[in-house]
Amino acid sequence: MWNRACPLCFRKVPRGPLLSRSEDLACPSCHARLELSRPSRVVDALAGLLAGFLAASAVFRGGVRGAWALALPAAVLAFGFGSALVVLVLADLVVRPKETGPFPHPHR
Repeated sequence: MWNRACPLCFRKVPRGPLLSRSEDLACPSCHARLELSRPSRVVDALAGLLAGFLAASAVFRGGVRGAWALALPAAVLAFGFGSALVVLVLADLVVRPKETGPFPHPHR
């Protein structure tokens, strides 16, 4: 189910809520509680880390004076843009599992 489709009703979830509220996401038509699947999160993090590494290494190779101070902000911004772009393109949604209650469970 790639491309932001609800696994229950197959309606597409808008991009805005997917990026801004991925931890508290609901389907607009059936109101099922959704979340990003584990493979989507792994690919998202991997793409963000790769983009951050490439941005930091580009700053270091650029010969810019004070590259050590510019590499970290460049890596953080590239991580954010790279991971958001991957979520927009490859978002796979699954139904959020039911919560059993508060932790730790009371003994009965």
